[in-house]
Amino acid sequence: MNSRSFLAPLVLLAALPGMAQWDLYFDGTVPVQRQGIPLDLAWAGGLNTVQMGQVDLNGDGLKDLFLFDRIGSQGNKVITLINTGGTNNLGYRVTRDYDHVYPLDGLHDWALMRDYNCDGKEDIFTYSQAGFSVFKNTTTGGDLSFQNSTYRVNSTYVSPSGTGSVANLFVSQVDLPGIADIDGDGDLDVLTFSLLGSYLEYHKNLSMELYGTCDSLKYELRNKCWGYFAENFGDNSVTLNLPCGFNVPAPEMETNGQTDPDNDRAHAGSTVTPINLDGDADKDLLVGDISFNNLVALTNGGTITSAIMVDQDTLFPSYDEFVDLPIFPAPSHVDVDKDGNRDLVVSPNGLSLVQNYESMWYYHNNGPDEAPIFDLQQRDLFQDRMIELGEGAYPVLFDENGDGLMDLVVSNHGYYETSGTYTGKIALLRNTGTATAPAFEVITYDYAGLSTSGIGRSMYPAFGDIDGDGDNDMYIGDEQGRLHFFRNISTGPIAQFILQQVNVPDMDGAMIDVGQFAAPQFSDLDGDGLLDLIIGERNGNLNHYRNVGSPTVASWMLTSEALGGVSTVEWWNVTGHSTPCLFRNAQNERELLLGSESGWLYHYGNIEGNVGGTWTLLDSTFMDLRDGSRTAPCLYDFTGDGGLDLVVGNYRGGLSFWRSDPISTVVSTPTPTATYSVVPNPASEAVDLLLDRSTVANSEWVLRNALGQVVLRTPARGQRTRVDLTGIEEGLYLVRCEGDVESSAQRLIVVK
Repeated sequence: MNSRSFLAPLVLLAALPGMAQWDLYFDGTVPVQRQGIPLDLAWAGGLNTVQMGQVDLNGDGLKDLFLFDRIGSQGNKVITLINTGGTNNLGYRVTRDYDHVYPLDGLHDWALMRDYNCDGKEDIFTYSQAGFSVFKNTTTGGDLSFQNSTYRVNSTYVSPSGTGSVANLFVSQVDLPGIADIDGDGDLDVLTFSLLGSYLEYHKNLSMELYGTCDSLKYELRNKCWGYFAENFGDNSVTLNLPCGFNVPAPEMETNGQTDPDNDRAHAGSTVTPINLDGDADKDLLVGDISFNNLVALTNGGTITSAIMVDQDTLFPSYDEFVDLPIFPAPSHVDVDKDGNRDLVVSPNGLSLVQNYESMWYYHNNGPDEAPIFDLQQRDLFQDRMIELGEGAYPVLFDENGDGLMDLVVSNHGYYETSGTYTGKIALLRNTGTATAPAFEVITYDYAGLSTSGIGRSMYPAFGDIDGDGDNDMYIGDEQGRLHFFRNISTGPIAQFILQQVNVPDMDGAMIDVGQFAAPQFSDLDGDGLLDLIIGERNGNLNHYRNVGSPTVASWMLTSEALGGVSTVEWWNVTGHSTPCLFRNAQNERELLLGSESGWLYHYGNIEGNVGGTWTLLDSTFMDLRDGSRTAPCLYDFTGDGGLDLVVGNYRGGLSFWRSDPISTVVSTPTPTATYSVVPNPASEAVDLLLDRSTVANSEWVLRNALGQVVLRTPARGQRTRVDLTGIEEGLYLVRCEGDVESSAQRLIVVK
């Protein structure tokens, strides 16, 4: 049985319903340069709020980088960088070969790589309902895989009286716990702030004591005030040497038994990183706070089994350039440059008002691993080698210089400013390649000086000849749901825009306003020779404004606020952030690819001759491709092979490039041998699974929940298998065929 059970590989992908074969391959090698410097990680998709870990992805014995970016309401994206050797931080390349391995929708808020069973393979610890889940690394050979080991880890909570009760080991959704071998016995313990208070709880792992091995997750609360300190109210300094009269019996260190009068002080959110800073055997701490930009280093003056913090550095590292990173800094202690000593990478842990384009502060360790000396090298680790546009990246096609090669105009939500605001800009990536070999150069990050136009954040451009003079003009949608008209006044090949009209009106003179986050596209939907407006928005629907004017003067009539009946709103969310990309398929029929807040790409057909009707949802997880929150797709044949290539932007502020023809640098993985349909979807009482073959010996259908846990297995019974959903709770599931017949995974929504 293949244990790789979450997503189909994204290297070679299945054909679309009703279309000729259309495979897409991730290509991170399409050249991009900025000021003459190649960006070797250009298509990695950007970075914002990152937790970093290490794991051997490809079985070559080298530790690769696992980057978990949580930015956006539906972010939670894993980015993987392959270690190509050498002893510096340049020896990495981006890969998408392992996207299918990580549990779909199972990693959120935080994800830390820790080897809990001492097999040399890092496992995944991730947030789950006021606690955490653990996914065990089950890799064999070079076949990377993870399986859910424990859905929610428990601990025995011991009261001051000595009685105990088992409950989930509490970790706040906004905290990052400290997961390390605190007591030096070989298994992983947990440090986490308590539910009500600013004291640090120590949950001891009893695996070694009970079983003599480190491969269990058996926890007991052994100290309610580990280190005997508490965070202060006014800043993120701490008060040292506090009593703890409400502690468990016989904690790590005896106290005077007094009660701290402030023991009910509230805790808002912190990052906890156990680290040895002074070369002795016990663990010191780095602590970040949700409301501040700095890190506090706490020195442990006790022992391995008797921790007490005796000193603090509130501007760590005070001997170098201290961390000043808006906001809520989270350190990752990893060996980035591969010299054998762990370095420090600090990134924000917040979801808003955070630094977003210089958010990877890299401190090289100039000392030994157990007594580090951190030296700040750069504030944009890996970001300086990517297309990095802060928060948000929304690519739009436009031949800006009239050379016949399609360029990319890419807007964003905004770049972080020290005032705590965002400045929206649009970047120009000029295609300097050929008709069959694209290459891009970053010409400017502020195309047409639009950052000073007053439009603000989340500008979204659309290009079309609105005035009938033979060149493309520009409409820009904004965060407030309005449109602005920029006329192209160029007399040469290079476009030149001036603002023609603020707040474009409809035919009745009323300002066009679609709500929030207007994402326009021009397309002649009704075939009358005039470009119409299709506008996505925050609510996830599409608005249709038909052009009832003339070839030289547009006039907009609202035809529908629910064009095609499309929607990108998922059942767990109230907003959708639809971003449309209308295109023609291999049969020259119009179809729609739609970006969304969840990050999935929605694929719609049945548009031709049905503009006013309901379009057919062909796929709500187009090719199982998800780049993070608030995606925006862009389709064009950049490689000149007759097939559409795909560029996807996302809220991390970067792009990924997917080509329709394979390249030699892409490492292929086996394509699943079977295709199938899930009918109906969503389903309530039962669902039919329809395979493309009748022989299914030694095969079964497997249904997993969003955390990868198996909730149902049933034998495959020929081409059609009906699965009874009685007893299956409402929610999102993955279904796939496993055994002698293998298939990719598809999402199934169960409603009751």
